[in-house]
Amino acid sequence: MKMNPSEIYNEATQRGLRFIPRGSLLEVTPKSRLTPELFAVIRANKMELLAELEAKRCHGLTHLILDGEFDVCDAATRRKLLNELRSVPHPQARSAIARLESEASK
Repeated sequence: MKMNPSEIYNEATQRGLRFIPRGSLLEVTPKSRLTPELFAVIRANKMELLAELEAKRCHGLTHLILDGEFDVCDAATRRKLLNELRSVPHPQARSAIARLESEASK
């Protein structure tokens, strides 16, 4: 079964599976819903899946910032968000960084 990371993610979520990244490890729960075939595909594509999950996490965070969810956050939270976003190679991350920086200067 040949699948790209997005297809693997979609197949897994349709089966009710959840991915939990733990550094270079990838936990899949509940194990009772994981077929041997899908397990083999996930295992063979673990690094690509970890990258896909990180991109999804960062993309979601960027949208929350752009939607104003963190407009009234404290300075420490703003610094943490800025540090995380600076490592995201996505055009929307730059917009979110600009927004957080402008909020900090008010």
